[in-house]
Amino acid sequence: MRALLSAVCLLCFIIPLSAKELDVVVGWNKPPYVISQEHTGFEVDLVRALLAEMGYGLSPIYVPFGRTARLLKDDAVDIGLTLNPVHTVDQSILSEPYIIYQNVVVTRADRELTIDSIDDLKGKSVIAFQTAQSVLGEDFGRTLASQTTYIEMARQDRQVDMLMRGSVDVAILDRNIFNYFKSANSAYAEDATVFHELFPISPYSAAIPDPALRAKFNATLRLFIEDGRYQLLLDEYKLDNLLHKLPVAETAK
Repeated sequence: MRALLSAVCLLCFIIPLSAKELDVVVGWNKPPYVISQEHTGFEVDLVRALLAEMGYGLSPIYVPFGRTARLLKDDAVDIGLTLNPVHTVDQSILSEPYIIYQNVVVTRADRELTIDSIDDLKGKSVIAFQTAQSVLGEDFGRTLASQTTYIEMARQDRQVDMLMRGSVDVAILDRNIFNYFKSANSAYAEDATVFHELFPISPYSAAIPDPALRAKFNATLRLFIEDGRYQLLLDEYKLDNLLHKLPVAETAK
């Protein structure tokens, strides 16, 4: 992370002291995407770098999930992060997708478990993120609701730890959140795991009411992707690049 911090510090010198600070609504702490106590994380650093390229500074506002739409509606902020068409926000103000989440079923490779469908989770001990039953679809909720070996947990670092130490057969969480916490623990950072992709990707955009600012954000995002700066930031956080999973129409919004 030292190189990343150096890059962020460099941006501070590049941005003119008179640059306008934009109020940007960010979700609460969700490493590696948002690390609120350090005002960093992949999403925060990416948007900070994009805005710096555009000649702006970033003033983060951390709010609970669901508060962003209200702040945008009240014209209280310039940008809202981590939004998509399922949220109660005007779709016309959404930028091109700048980040993609994907929940996956994770197992240890040495267990050699075959999981090709939700039904394959029956009879296995499963730990998932909080609210997974309501987020991952009716089939998932129906299958796991009555299973006594299924639990949900708010602390995702603990989820990863329980899987890697053999306390459960399966963990279900975002693939990049899993990678982040696994790589941070030397006890099992090098142990092989398998991602079973039973769930679709979730692309997220920034809500930017100002059309000129939104167009500039989109153009700068494309530039970062094309010249490799987007990938370099992903590499700093050891995240998978999932942009190739986007439908062609979404990449040319």
